[in-house]
Amino acid sequence: MHRLRQDINLHAFLHGIDSEEIFDFPYLPHRTHPLTIFFEKLKEGVPLEYITGYAYFYRSIFKVTSDTLIPRSETEILVELASQEIKKNYRKRPCRVADIGTGTGAIALSLMTEESAALSIVASDISPKALKIAKENYFNQRYGLSSIHKIDFVLSDRFANINGEFDLILSNPPYIKREADLKEVHPQVTSFEPHLALFLDDDSYDQWFKEFFESIYEKLSATGVSLIEGHEHHLDHLAAMAKSTGFSEAVVIQDYTQRNRFLKLKK
Repeated sequence: MHRLRQDINLHAFLHGIDSEEIFDFPYLPHRTHPLTIFFEKLKEGVPLEYITGYAYFYRSIFKVTSDTLIPRSETEILVELASQEIKKNYRKRPCRVADIGTGTGAIALSLMTEESAALSIVASDISPKALKIAKENYFNQRYGLSSIHKIDFVLSDRFANINGEFDLILSNPPYIKREADLKEVHPQVTSFEPHLALFLDDDSYDQWFKEFFESIYEKLSATGVSLIEGHEHHLDHLAAMAKSTGFSEAVVIQDYTQRNRFLKLKK
């Protein structure tokens, strides 16, 4: 209830109205009133984040639209793992970072709130609309980000339009099999979130990741690390696939619910 009230207050604030009236008055305002629209969309099953247009992630608020995934709490672990790598290995030298499939920019921009090392980040996405939102989030958060970092936004399918080598390659790619995994996906996700960022066709799933791992291997520096979020049922298989690509280390890492969630790769 506290979370719902927070989102109602945020929605009201963004529309320049007083939300307290909704808690004190027993009836909803007229149908065109922003708070009435809020509850109508909630009734339809629209995620709160898409109703308000914002999502909380790590230490910041990010703009979200139906063109971007809603940043989730488990992905904060990916940011924490990346931050640990940066603090351990790059305190005295710059760190080159690639965030592949940046979406809202949540991973890249969250790392830019810290100052343990100077980061040079390339944040890419295959979706022009998602990349536009990432740029808006950078603009909105720019005064809260450390000035020692720099970031470039690139429209790209994986590494197709990205040059150079990276010390840290991060990604929350599409990792749900369109048919085999569909029954496990919440209907709210399939109804409202962008399928381009969620699903891969079953028959091309392995090939997609094989090509992705090969690109990561090519772009990763000799001492670099890649951290990838993935599906709990497929990560062991993907780890074996990464090993066959040439990585000396392909370790599956669990989230806080003891589910397989991330893949750590090293040459």
